[in-house]
Amino acid sequence: MKLLFTVFISAIVMFCSGCSQNIGPLQVAGSQSAPDLIIHYGCPTCHMIPAVPGAAGKVGPSLSNLAQRSYLAGTLQNSPDNLVLWIQHPQRIHPGTAMPEMNVTVEDAREIATFLQAQK
Repeated sequence: MKLLFTVFISAIVMFCSGCSQNIGPLQVAGSQSAPDLIIHYGCPTCHMIPAVPGAAGKVGPSLSNLAQRSYLAGTLQNSPDNLVLWIQHPQRIHPGTAMPEMNVTVEDAREIATFLQAQK
């Protein structure tokens, strides 16, 4: 119940900020799970993500079966390195895209990318 409440509050904050708040790196001691990182960076606000509680956003595409796709963001060849790059710097790749820069660290982007590539 507490996790659902956290997801709900995160979604409200992201919605009210227009999904453009630069949250920055997670400032919690210890290693965080990919679903925790995904929630921290606000991804559920815009995306449906399997295995992430409350991730039922309708703004961006569903991230289910991501490994099965040929392209990311319409033009990037789907590879682990390109997914990390997209997670970190969507505005550098496609200026003006709805996906905001969220100051995702390279370590967090790798963790999230690995998780997303493994989801069916």
